[in-house]
Amino acid sequence: MENPPSASEQASIAAVAEGPGSRRHRPVWGLPVVVIAVVVIVVLFVVGFSGLFANPVKSVSSTGITTLSGSFEPYQCGSTTCDGYISAGARSVFVVFPRGCTPPARAATITITGKAAPDLGNASYRATACP
Repeated sequence: MENPPSASEQASIAAVAEGPGSRRHRPVWGLPVVVIAVVVIVVLFVVGFSGLFANPVKSVSSTGITTLSGSFEPYQCGSTTCDGYISAGARSVFVVFPRGCTPPARAATITITGKAAPDLGNASYRATACP
């Protein structure tokens, strides 16, 4: 019976088969592609992370008037009344507009002023004027 070659014999056979000048090279464009991919991932992480912490409440004055800004999503809107949400990032607030206001378009970016309305629930506001 014939003995199988040992590991050292196999390694020397593989080295002879490849030859001394057959070293593999990475393509020239490989490193720039990796660098660009890493930069894109970092930018997307920063944008996504800051979006999570965006807040529709921009400012609150000493008189209790709050400036709200973000994307509007209607909840219940008729021809003369409108209730909805203003969203920014992962946060949103509920807003009741005064009677007679024309409802904002869905997904419109709006900025309004309002007063906190704890009787409507947490993070609820009554708009002081039409958008």
